[in-house]
Amino acid sequence: MTLSTHNKAIEILPEHIIDQIKAGEVLERPASLLKELIENSLDAGSTEIHLHLIENGMDLLSIEDNGHGMTFKNLPYAFLRHATSKLKTFEDLYRLHSFGFRGEALASVASSARVTCTSQPEDLNQDGGKIIINGGHTELLIAQRSSTPGTAIYIKDLFFNTPARLKFIKSKTSEKSAIKKIIYSFVLSNPQVNFTIKWDEKEKEIFKAVYPENNIERISQVYFARKGEGNNIVFAEQTYENYNVKIFFTKETHSTPQYRHHYLFVNKRFFGDKSLHSAVLRNLDSFWHFGESGHYVVEINAPAEEIDVNVHPNKTQIKFMRSDVVYSLLVTSIKAGVKTLQIEAAPTSKHNDQSLFSRDENQSFDLMNMSQDSQSASGESYNLFNRESILLDTPVFQRLHDRYLIANIGKHLIVDLKKLIICYFSEELHHFLLSDESAGPLLISEPFKMLKGKIDTQLDSLKNLGFEFDRLNAEYIVLRTIPRFLPQVLLFSFTETLVDFMAQPKTENFEKISFKNYFENHFKLSMLNNIPAHIIEKALMSEDTLEFTIELTQERLKSLF
Repeated sequence: MTLSTHNKAIEILPEHIIDQIKAGEVLERPASLLKELIENSLDAGSTEIHLHLIENGMDLLSIEDNGHGMTFKNLPYAFLRHATSKLKTFEDLYRLHSFGFRGEALASVASSARVTCTSQPEDLNQDGGKIIINGGHTELLIAQRSSTPGTAIYIKDLFFNTPARLKFIKSKTSEKSAIKKIIYSFVLSNPQVNFTIKWDEKEKEIFKAVYPENNIERISQVYFARKGEGNNIVFAEQTYENYNVKIFFTKETHSTPQYRHHYLFVNKRFFGDKSLHSAVLRNLDSFWHFGESGHYVVEINAPAEEIDVNVHPNKTQIKFMRSDVVYSLLVTSIKAGVKTLQIEAAPTSKHNDQSLFSRDENQSFDLMNMSQDSQSASGESYNLFNRESILLDTPVFQRLHDRYLIANIGKHLIVDLKKLIICYFSEELHHFLLSDESAGPLLISEPFKMLKGKIDTQLDSLKNLGFEFDRLNAEYIVLRTIPRFLPQVLLFSFTETLVDFMAQPKTENFEKISFKNYFENHFKLSMLNNIPAHIIEKALMSEDTLEFTIELTQERLKSLF
């Protein structure tokens, strides 16, 4: 390190700059601010929490609760750094029974937004108050009383005086996804609380309190739109000494990550842990569909003094004193849950990779020898197994070959899987373009190498198809969202094909027929190995299935022997 020859004096930063720096550390984005505010409401004993967000909290983020409230005297202290009612000694950091404790969140947001807060203590004979702070400067502080206890905070124009922070705010879909993750984490871990969430001017989402704390019912509220689907949730738990681990996971699965709910809680505190997350996915791999995962919630109860939540400013990382116990209980509880459902949990599609016959029974024949009306539109030959019983007990479909399958959809058909899938995805893309469906954000953005040029004029067209890209640099664009119909295992290969198609010099807009022809010419047969079973089943039920099939009848099969 070299020192400047000017020997500049070392000076203490002004308080308002310190607050703005802390805002960048503690409040990275609206989701982290919302987390701090909801934690404060829960710590205040609230049973009603009402949220309203406009433009994902950037224009307005409000939270109203019915908690203990604050007196007029205490109200201004809530917006001072390191002012807290939750710590008295250093040792309190290691036996926390509350969420927030540093006293930095409100001070940070007050320094970088326009804040109005009103509060009324439980003792209605005491004065509550109202305070207005703009960019760290108190504009108003008055005493007032309300007929009901609780606190309401309205935050407008987040980061208005720290514009550098705005550069780090991600796309709208990404921000909304992060906010939803935070909100649902509190909804799931606090079933005793009524939550309402209003996005912009849309209808409120309402999550009614569950008494007694029925976790499965609350999980169903979040995971399933329709009532009565709680029987789709598997529950198991294990206990050792003062540790208890519960896991709730669904039988249904999804192929795209944005539609999965994965939550880890310790003592009702939401946190992230890659090793525990991997343990869940690894131990449920044989239960869930290949290449997919379902929803899960893990609830860990541990002695407060044996966990450290002071690892990260956002308090989303946890250190366990006995991590081996936690890991062991989690794995054991998963295996116990799967074991109770071994028969029920084996989905039909699991049979799709099994051969119908033993190796000695297999004998191929060429369907090109069949009558002219039996030939496929492509004129290509098909291989099939020589057994009459194939028609007696065939599931929805049975793979024969890398490219072909037998389908049982009212009648038995041999299907050209390549042509079926090309048609299916082309139709789905066209349908998405014409519908009001919204794309889902990727948890981890995917980069694609694409030099600046024609593709940059097509980014809006791609966004209309559900593929939102940002230009990362001169060589790469990065994918932020995908439409729901696209399975994760095909994300890269399909998106790459679509981008290449849109980057063609003569392509102006997406046209289904043009894309279908392009897709067929550039389709790699290896993609067929990764098509999830439920996608094939959906494609088989489409109106265009018969275009890529020939009928397989009992008589026709017998005539070949």
